Amino acid sequence: MYRGPAVTLEQVLDNREVRAVRQREWVVTHSLPIVSFTINMPGSVKLNQISKIGFEVGQREIQLICIQAGCSIVSQAFINDCGCESITAVEGISPERLKRMMIELEDKHPLGRLFDIDVFNSQGLALSRDQLGFPRRHCFICGRDAKICARNRVHPLPALIDKLSEMIDEYH
Repeated sequence: MYRGPAVTLEQVLDNREVRAVRQREWVVTHSLPIVSFTINMPGSVKLNQISKIGFEVGQREIQLICIQAGCSIVSQAFINDCGCESITAVEGISPERLKRMMIELEDKHPLGRLFDIDVFNSQGLALSRDQLGFPRRHCFICGRDAKICARNRVHPLPALIDKLSEMIDEYH
C-alpha cells in the first residue's frame, strides 16, 4: 500500500509553497471561505494507495458535508508525486461554522486522522482549532499530541505505515 515515487524534502517544501500561492489566488478569485485538503502521509512516499484512497474518501466527505449544509462549492483536485490535495471555495456558510464541520470530520470519520483540512476566511486567514476552542489532534499510535510525536519522530516509519494501512483495510 505504501509503494510509489519517493520525494525529497525540497520537493515537499516547493509543493507547499505552490499550495500556499494557489490558496491565496483562490481567496482573491472567489472572495469566499476556502477549504484546503491534503493527506497526512509520513515518509518520503507521499503518493501511494493509502493516500489515494484517503484522499478520494475525504474529498467526497468534504463535498457531501458542504452540500448537506446548503452550500455551493467549486472544487479542484491536484495530484502529483508530493501527494493529493484539493481546494474548495464554499459559498453560503461562515468560515467558523465551516471549520467546525471540518474538525468534526477529522475527529469522527474512521479515516479522519489521515485528513489535513485547513479553512481560510475570505481574507485568506487560516482558522485554527485553538481559535475555536478545540483541542489539538492526537497521535493515532499513542494518543498524545500528534505534532509533538511527528516533530520528535517518536514512532518509527514502519509502525506509522502499518497503522495507516490498517485504517484503510478496516474502512474498506
